[in-house]
Amino acid sequence: MKKYLLLFAMALSLSTSFAFKRVEPLTGYIGDAMCAAKGKGNSAEHAACAAKCIKGGEAAVLVVGDKVYKIANQKEVVKYAGKKVIVEGKITDDSIEVTKITEVKA
Repeated sequence: MKKYLLLFAMALSLSTSFAFKRVEPLTGYIGDAMCAAKGKGNSAEHAACAAKCIKGGEAAVLVVGDKVYKIANQKEVVKYAGKKVIVEGKITDDSIEVTKITEVKA
């Protein structure tokens, strides 16, 4: 019985490790969903626009090159709108739940 319980526990831990993909920290810009969808928002020049749009209610996203990640916990990143950041978190498909965010100083 203990053997089966141990196997079950191991299988459960493996299945939860595949549910979330943890990656190396990502470096990119906190942009707004509307502009990121148009291929904008991956530069410091877009900072003021991103900050304005996010304040206006547009969803914040993480733009890393051509890849756009939805952010599950918006409150964590709002103050970084338009800024270049290093983000750590749990990635599921095209979403990230931010666990740590650090602004990259120029």
